[in-house]
Amino acid sequence: MSESVAGEIARIDAPRKLIQESLREFARVLPAGIRQETFGQWALDMLGKALADPKQAKAWSAVLDPGNGAGLTSVMVALRECASLGLQPGSEYFLLPFLERDKGSGEVSGGTCTGMTGYKGEVRLITNHEPCSVIAMLRRANDQFAMLGANIPPRHLIDYEGDRGPVVGGYAYVAYPDKRYSLVVYMRRSSDDPDENTFDKHQAVARYQDIWKAWYEQMCVKTLVHAVRKLVPWSAERKW
Repeated sequence: MSESVAGEIARIDAPRKLIQESLREFARVLPAGIRQETFGQWALDMLGKALADPKQAKAWSAVLDPGNGAGLTSVMVALRECASLGLQPGSEYFLLPFLERDKGSGEVSGGTCTGMTGYKGEVRLITNHEPCSVIAMLRRANDQFAMLGANIPPRHLIDYEGDRGPVVGGYAYVAYPDKRYSLVVYMRRSSDDPDENTFDKHQAVARYQDIWKAWYEQMCVKTLVHAVRKLVPWSAERKW
């Protein structure tokens, strides 16, 4: 067996062992409808796919190095949060790997990961609490748009056949079957006011810059839904 193949096997074996040893801990926080073995398999599948992705392989190899205690711990911390939310890793909740570099030489010194709830996960947490619809839309420069009230859906007219222009903002709210609406969250793309909550401000402080650059509009929508979740009841378990 070549050294490189043996190394990759070790990188998979290290988190596999930790995950198997942590199944009971996951069970303490998992919603009743998810078996600990199922969650453990989801986690292993996610890590296997991540290592097989050329774009992520280098960072994940550093995170999962058997000698990198901090990296392995960061994986388990993120997975525990994922379990407590009742979300599926790799689909509704994502583990993002980062290379750590020596401040002096700039050489890679290890790796850690951080967890992030995805758009689908945010929607699941909101809709778990009671039947509802989560609406999140981006506003473009040539759209006709007007805010109508704090908890009234905005008027948003879109010409899908014309040039809508660049993204200038976006909004999100929750609509309930009895015609109730949550507060409407609105964000501009950017602003001269440093205290205003904008998409670009979220991007500037994000550790995962590559994702924002590659999927800017999707990250804007995810940011809106995350913001509206802070304003409404939500649950890790389905209540209805």
